Amino acid sequence: MKRRLLVAAPAALAAPAVHAQAPLRLRMTTIVPDGTYLFTAFSRRFADLAGQLTGGRVQVQPFGAGVLAPPFEVFRAVEDGRADLGHAPPALAYQRDPAMALLTSFPGGLGIEATMHWLDAEGRALLEGHHRERLGLHPLVAGFATTEIFAHSWKPIRTAEDLRGLKFRTLGMWAELLKGFGAEPVATPTGEVAAALERRVIDAAKLAGPADNLQAGLHRIAPYIIVPGAHLPGGYFTVFMKAARWDALDAGLRRDLATAARLTSFDSLVEKGRLDLAAMAEFRRGRAEIITLAPAFIAEIKAAGRAWAATATAAATAAGNPWPARIAASAFAFQDAWERDSTYRL
Repeated sequence: MKRRLLVAAPAALAAPAVHAQAPLRLRMTTIVPDGTYLFTAFSRRFADLAGQLTGGRVQVQPFGAGVLAPPFEVFRAVEDGRADLGHAPPALAYQRDPAMALLTSFPGGLGIEATMHWLDAEGRALLEGHHRERLGLHPLVAGFATTEIFAHSWKPIRTAEDLRGLKFRTLGMWAELLKGFGAEPVATPTGEVAAALERRVIDAAKLAGPADNLQAGLHRIAPYIIVPGAHLPGGYFTVFMKAARWDALDAGLRRDLATAARLTSFDSLVEKGRLDLAAMAEFRRGRAEIITLAPAFIAEIKAAGRAWAATATAAATAAGNPWPARIAASAFAFQDAWERDSTYRL
């Protein structure tokens, strides 16, 4: 026995050392400041889950808005290599392609639960197909946004007429529709909204949902809180990287990152819903008056959104981009079916 052990020893010593594979380190740029609710609930949560589910093989480092790239350059930053990953709602880049607005965050469009069902039916395939063909990116839905507050405002808003002349802070396609209602959209960065509202540089501000706005302190500034968020009934953020880089990952890593994104979406949605309810209760205890939009105005917003979509999709199709028309047809058909066939639901 001793002889066999002595013979085997040199071979063992000569064997090459086995080194653990170095982790894949990815820098992620976002559109929200570090420390805000959305950064913690979406970006930080995805990064943590990605590390856990991959066993440390992927390490994502999220950076707040403006560190790696300005918030409006998140998509460009991934395309040109300033960041490995981006985290933003598609509608942020709607001016590049109207399909980006139609995929989510659409005024008068699908609510958050309907959005989730549409993504499962057709939306996710359209999202991935569009991003790969038009942007060279692979997206993962990573964070569902609950319905936003329509506005924190210095003036009451109930009808379309009440928007006339208002300097209204907003982002995305809703800015285009506001012009049609006679308002002046102002693209104030997220981190500067509270100060701009307090100084009355703007008359009204759309930021996000109740919990986010509570954290920003908007309810302590303007005397009116306007609901519901017909301009953004439901939306989501995506994490995206270059499609070629995603395809080069092994199947296990792709599966684990996709799971991290899905868990981010689910966990953030249920957490955010609870926090939004608590925030609304806090609003009701405060001094600001909560005003509900007139149903006729909500219908006008939906009609204006579809009219914008008709014009935008026709122009895109004429320019050789079929994606906006395909996405609009799918989303609007699903919305019509949801409104017709979901009457059994409470």
